[in-house]
Amino acid sequence: LKPFVVDCSSSPQCSAPCGLGQRSREVHCVSNVGDFVLDEECNMNLRPADVENCDMGACAKSWFYTEWANKCSAECGMGVRSRGVLCLNNHISSLPLEGCGSERPADSQVCNSGPCENAIEWFTGPWSQCSAECGPGSQQRSVVCLMKSDEGFTLMPPYECSSLDRPLGQQSCNLKVCGAKWYHTDWSSCSKTCEGGFRVREVRCLSDDTLSSEGCDEQLRPVEREDCSPEPCTPHVDENCRDQYFNCNVVVQARLCVYDYYKTTCCASCSRMAHKQTAHRGRS
Repeated sequence: LKPFVVDCSSSPQCSAPCGLGQRSREVHCVSNVGDFVLDEECNMNLRPADVENCDMGACAKSWFYTEWANKCSAECGMGVRSRGVLCLNNHISSLPLEGCGSERPADSQVCNSGPCENAIEWFTGPWSQCSAECGPGSQQRSVVCLMKSDEGFTLMPPYECSSLDRPLGQQSCNLKVCGAKWYHTDWSSCSKTCEGGFRVREVRCLSDDTLSSEGCDEQLRPVEREDCSPEPCTPHVDENCRDQYFNCNVVVQARLCVYDYYKTTCCASCSRMAHKQTAHRGRS
Protein backbone atom coordinates (compact mmCIF):
# COMPACT_ATOMS: atom_id res chain seq x y z
CA LEU A 1 0.00 0.00 0.00
CA LYS A 2 1.12 3.56 -0.73
CA PRO A 3 1.69 6.15 2.00
CA PHE A 4 -0.40 9.25 2.70
CA VAL A 5 1.40 12.57 2.39
CA VAL A 6 0.48 15.75 4.28
CA ASP A 7 0.76 18.98 2.25
CA CYS A 8 2.78 21.36 4.42
CA SER A 9 3.26 24.02 1.75
CA SER A 10 0.81 26.36 3.49
CA SER A 11 0.57 27.00 7.23
CA PRO A 12 -3.06 26.35 8.25
CA GLN A 13 -4.65 29.05 10.39
CA CYS A 14 -7.02 28.45 13.29
CA SER A 15 -10.62 29.32 12.51
CA ALA A 16 -10.85 31.46 15.69
CA PRO A 17 -8.54 34.39 16.50
CA CYS A 18 -8.81 33.44 20.20
CA GLY A 19 -10.22 30.61 22.24
CA LEU A 20 -11.01 27.21 20.70
CA GLY A 21 -11.31 26.71 16.95
CA GLN A 22 -10.36 24.30 14.17
CA ARG A 23 -7.73 24.19 11.44
CA SER A 24 -7.52 21.97 8.39
CA ARG A 25 -4.80 20.60 6.08
CA GLU A 26 -4.68 18.68 2.83
CA VAL A 27 -3.93 14.95 2.97
CA HIS A 28 -3.21 13.01 -0.28
CA CYS A 29 -2.46 9.44 -1.23
CA VAL A 30 0.78 9.52 -3.32
CA SER A 31 2.14 6.85 -5.63
CA ASN A 32 5.74 5.62 -5.64
CA VAL A 33 6.56 8.13 -8.36
CA GLY A 34 4.98 11.06 -6.49
CA ASP A 35 1.63 11.27 -8.27
CA PHE A 36 -1.67 11.84 -6.45
CA VAL A 37 -3.87 8.72 -6.59
CA LEU A 38 -7.22 7.69 -5.08
CA ASP A 39 -7.31 7.49 -1.28
CA GLU A 40 -8.46 3.85 -1.54
CA GLU A 41 -5.00 2.86 -2.79
CA CYS A 42 -3.51 3.83 0.60
CA ASN A 43 -4.08 2.22 3.99
CA MET A 44 -7.11 4.14 5.31
CA ASN A 45 -6.27 3.11 8.87
CA LEU A 46 -3.08 5.17 8.63
CA ARG A 47 -4.71 8.24 7.06
CA PRO A 48 -3.72 11.40 9.03
CA ALA A 49 -6.55 13.65 10.20
CA ASP A 50 -7.24 16.59 7.92
CA VAL A 51 -9.02 18.61 10.66
CA GLU A 52 -7.83 19.23 14.21
CA ASN A 53 -8.79 21.44 17.12
CA CYS A 54 -6.70 24.46 17.97
CA ASP A 55 -6.50 26.72 21.01
CA MET A 56 -5.43 30.30 20.43
CA GLY A 57 -5.45 31.20 24.09
CA ALA A 58 -7.97 33.08 26.21
CA CYS A 59 -10.04 35.69 24.42
CA ALA A 60 -9.56 39.20 25.72
CA LYS A 61 -12.72 41.21 26.39
CA SER A 62 -13.32 44.90 25.96
CA TRP A 63 -16.14 47.39 26.34
CA PHE A 64 -17.87 48.14 23.04
CA TYR A 65 -20.26 51.08 22.74
CA THR A 66 -22.22 52.96 20.10
CA GLU A 67 -22.20 56.69 19.46
CA TRP A 68 -24.47 58.82 21.62
CA ALA A 69 -28.01 59.21 20.33
CA ASN A 70 -28.47 62.46 18.43
CA LYS A 71 -31.85 63.22 19.99
CA CYS A 72 -32.37 64.27 23.59
CA SER A 73 -35.31 62.72 25.42
CA ALA A 74 -36.76 66.17 26.14
CA GLU A 75 -37.87 68.51 23.40
CA CYS A 76 -36.90 71.38 25.66
CA GLY A 77 -35.09 71.75 28.95
CA MET A 78 -33.09 68.98 30.59
CA GLY A 79 -33.32 65.40 29.39
CA VAL A 80 -31.14 62.38 28.76
CA ARG A 81 -29.63 60.66 25.75
CA SER A 82 -28.36 57.12 25.60
CA ARG A 83 -25.99 54.73 23.85
CA GLY A 84 -25.52 50.96 23.76
CA VAL A 85 -22.75 49.44 25.92
CA LEU A 86 -21.67 45.78 25.65
CA CYS A 87 -18.81 43.62 26.97
CA LEU A 88 -17.57 41.46 24.05
CA ASN A 89 -14.54 39.39 23.02
CA ASN A 90 -12.06 41.50 21.09
CA HIS A 91 -9.90 40.22 18.23
CA ILE A 92 -7.06 42.72 18.52
CA SER A 93 -4.09 41.22 20.37
CA SER A 94 -2.57 44.59 21.25
CA LEU A 95 -5.54 45.59 23.43
CA PRO A 96 -5.09 45.22 27.23
CA LEU A 97 -6.09 41.87 28.75
CA GLU A 98 -7.88 43.19 31.84
CA GLY A 99 -11.16 42.61 30.00
CA CYS A 100 -14.29 44.33 31.26
CA GLY A 101 -13.08 44.53 34.83
CA SER A 102 -12.74 48.28 34.52
CA GLU A 103 -15.66 50.59 35.30
CA ARG A 104 -18.55 50.16 32.86
CA PRO A 105 -18.86 53.14 30.52
CA ALA A 106 -22.00 55.21 31.07
CA ASP A 107 -24.92 54.38 28.82
CA SER A 108 -26.80 57.63 29.49
CA GLN A 109 -25.92 61.28 29.99
CA VAL A 110 -27.73 64.51 30.71
CA CYS A 111 -28.58 66.71 27.75
CA ASN A 112 -30.19 70.12 27.35
CA SER A 113 -32.52 70.88 24.47
CA GLY A 114 -32.64 74.58 25.20
CA PRO A 115 -35.07 76.72 27.19
CA CYS A 116 -38.70 75.69 27.34
CA GLU A 117 -40.97 78.37 25.95
CA ASN A 118 -44.26 77.26 27.50
CA ALA A 119 -44.35 73.98 25.56
CA ILE A 120 -47.70 72.20 25.87
CA GLU A 121 -47.83 68.39 25.75
CA TRP A 122 -49.92 65.40 26.76
CA PHE A 123 -48.46 63.54 29.74
CA THR A 124 -49.47 60.06 30.86
CA GLY A 125 -49.39 58.21 34.17
CA PRO A 126 -48.63 54.51 34.68
CA TRP A 127 -51.11 51.85 33.57
CA SER A 128 -53.40 50.45 36.27
CA GLN A 129 -53.63 46.75 37.02
CA CYS A 130 -55.65 44.64 34.60
CA SER A 131 -59.32 44.47 35.58
CA ALA A 132 -59.39 40.68 35.08
CA GLU A 133 -57.10 38.13 36.72
CA CYS A 134 -57.40 36.00 33.59
CA GLY A 135 -58.91 36.35 30.15
CA PRO A 136 -59.73 39.71 28.51
CA GLY A 137 -59.81 42.79 30.71
CA SER A 138 -58.90 46.47 30.57
CA GLN A 139 -56.53 48.89 32.26
CA GLN A 140 -56.53 52.68 32.53
CA ARG A 141 -54.06 55.49 32.99
CA SER A 142 -54.40 59.22 33.54
CA VAL A 143 -53.82 61.51 30.55
CA VAL A 144 -53.36 65.22 31.30
CA CYS A 145 -52.44 68.31 29.33
CA LEU A 146 -49.44 70.10 30.85
CA MET A 147 -47.48 73.22 30.00
CA LYS A 148 -43.76 72.77 30.54
CA SER A 149 -41.61 75.78 31.33
CA ASP A 150 -38.26 76.38 32.97
CA GLU A 151 -40.12 76.84 36.26
CA GLY A 152 -41.85 73.44 36.06
CA PHE A 153 -45.22 72.08 34.92
CA THR A 154 -48.67 73.69 34.88
CA LEU A 155 -51.91 71.73 34.46
CA MET A 156 -53.85 72.97 31.44
CA PRO A 157 -57.42 72.30 30.22
CA PRO A 158 -57.57 69.46 27.65
CA TYR A 159 -58.54 71.76 24.76
CA GLU A 160 -55.09 73.38 24.98
CA CYS A 161 -53.64 70.06 23.70
CA SER A 162 -56.40 69.46 21.13
CA SER A 163 -53.98 69.94 18.21
CA LEU A 164 -51.83 67.06 19.49
CA ASP A 165 -52.54 63.33 19.25
CA ARG A 166 -54.03 62.32 22.61
CA PRO A 167 -52.45 59.14 24.06
CA LEU A 168 -54.78 56.27 24.92
CA GLY A 169 -56.28 56.35 28.39
CA GLN A 170 -57.56 52.78 28.24
CA GLN A 171 -56.33 49.58 26.64
CA SER A 172 -57.20 45.91 26.63
CA CYS A 173 -55.14 43.41 28.62
CA ASN A 174 -54.95 39.66 29.07
CA LEU A 175 -52.70 38.43 31.88
CA LYS A 176 -53.22 34.72 31.27
CA VAL A 177 -55.62 32.21 29.81
CA CYS A 178 -58.45 31.40 32.19
CA GLY A 179 -58.28 27.94 33.67
CA ALA A 180 -61.30 25.67 34.05
CA LYS A 181 -62.65 23.75 37.06
CA TRP A 182 -65.51 21.41 37.85
CA TYR A 183 -68.41 22.96 39.80
CA HIS A 184 -71.42 21.10 41.21
CA THR A 185 -74.62 21.79 43.15
CA ASP A 186 -75.73 20.11 46.38
CA TRP A 187 -77.34 16.69 46.14
CA SER A 188 -81.07 16.53 45.55
CA SER A 189 -83.38 14.70 47.95
CA CYS A 190 -83.36 10.92 47.65
CA SER A 191 -85.99 9.56 45.28
CA LYS A 192 -87.11 7.08 47.96
CA THR A 193 -86.98 7.10 51.75
CA CYS A 194 -86.16 3.37 52.02
CA GLU A 195 -85.49 0.20 50.02
CA GLY A 196 -82.89 1.99 47.84
CA GLY A 197 -83.32 5.18 45.81
CA PHE A 198 -81.03 7.67 44.07
CA ARG A 199 -80.15 11.35 44.21
CA VAL A 200 -78.67 13.69 41.59
CA ARG A 201 -76.75 16.95 41.29
CA GLU A 202 -75.75 19.23 38.40
CA VAL A 203 -72.11 19.33 37.31
CA ARG A 204 -70.61 22.05 35.09
CA CYS A 205 -67.13 22.86 33.73
CA LEU A 206 -66.57 26.61 34.14
CA SER A 207 -63.63 28.89 33.37
CA ASP A 208 -62.31 31.46 35.85
CA ASP A 209 -64.68 34.03 34.35
CA THR A 210 -67.65 31.63 34.95
CA LEU A 211 -68.15 30.87 31.26
CA SER A 212 -68.88 27.34 30.10
CA SER A 213 -65.65 25.56 29.15
CA GLU A 214 -64.42 22.27 27.72
CA GLY A 215 -61.03 22.52 29.44
CA CYS A 216 -61.75 20.32 32.48
CA ASP A 217 -60.21 16.89 32.99
CA GLU A 218 -62.96 14.32 32.39
CA GLN A 219 -61.23 11.88 34.73
CA LEU A 220 -61.82 14.33 37.59
CA ARG A 221 -65.49 14.94 36.76
CA PRO A 222 -67.66 14.61 39.92
CA VAL A 223 -70.39 11.95 39.79
CA GLU A 224 -73.86 13.27 38.99
CA ARG A 225 -75.92 10.39 40.43
CA GLU A 226 -75.52 8.07 43.41
CA ASP A 227 -77.59 5.52 45.34
CA CYS A 228 -79.20 6.46 48.64
CA SER A 229 -81.54 5.14 51.41
CA PRO A 230 -80.57 1.45 51.18
CA GLU A 231 -82.22 0.53 54.51
CA PRO A 232 -85.41 -1.62 54.33
CA CYS A 233 -88.75 0.07 54.69
CA THR A 234 -90.55 -0.41 58.02
CA PRO A 235 -94.21 -1.31 57.42
CA HIS A 236 -96.89 0.85 58.96
CA VAL A 237 -98.14 -0.87 62.10
CA ASP A 238 -101.87 -0.79 62.77
CA GLU A 239 -102.47 -1.26 66.49
CA ASN A 240 -105.70 -3.13 65.69
CA CYS A 241 -103.89 -5.49 63.28
CA ARG A 242 -103.06 -8.45 65.50
CA ASP A 243 -102.95 -12.20 65.18
CA GLN A 244 -106.03 -13.80 66.81
CA TYR A 245 -104.97 -17.38 66.03
CA PHE A 246 -102.04 -19.03 67.85
CA ASN A 247 -100.73 -20.82 64.74
CA CYS A 248 -100.82 -18.06 62.11
CA ASN A 249 -97.43 -19.13 60.73
CA VAL A 250 -99.16 -22.21 59.33
CA VAL A 251 -101.76 -19.97 57.68
CA VAL A 252 -98.95 -18.00 56.02
CA GLN A 253 -97.12 -21.13 54.87
CA ALA A 254 -100.38 -22.52 53.46
CA ARG A 255 -100.86 -19.24 51.55
CA LEU A 256 -104.29 -18.72 53.06
CA CYS A 257 -103.78 -14.97 53.48
CA VAL A 258 -105.55 -14.38 50.19
CA TYR A 259 -108.82 -15.03 52.00
CA ASP A 260 -110.45 -12.18 53.91
CA TYR A 261 -111.14 -14.40 56.94
CA TYR A 262 -107.47 -15.21 57.45
CA LYS A 263 -106.41 -11.63 56.61
CA THR A 264 -108.43 -10.57 59.64
CA THR A 265 -107.69 -13.54 61.93
CA CYS A 266 -103.91 -13.45 61.19
CA CYS A 267 -103.66 -9.74 60.35
CA ALA A 268 -100.10 -9.16 61.63
CA SER A 269 -98.59 -12.28 60.01
CA CYS A 270 -100.39 -11.76 56.70
CA SER A 271 -99.34 -8.05 56.62
CA ARG A 272 -95.67 -8.95 57.15
CA MET A 273 -95.91 -11.54 54.38
CA ALA A 274 -97.47 -9.03 51.98
CA HIS A 275 -94.70 -6.47 52.73
CA LYS A 276 -91.95 -9.01 52.05
CA GLN A 277 -93.52 -9.94 48.71
CA THR A 278 -93.78 -6.27 47.71
CA ALA A 279 -90.12 -5.60 48.63
CA HIS A 280 -88.97 -8.67 46.69
CA ARG A 281 -90.84 -7.56 43.55
CA GLY A 282 -89.30 -4.08 43.89
CA ARG A 283 -85.74 -5.47 43.94
CA SER A 284 -86.33 -7.80 41.01
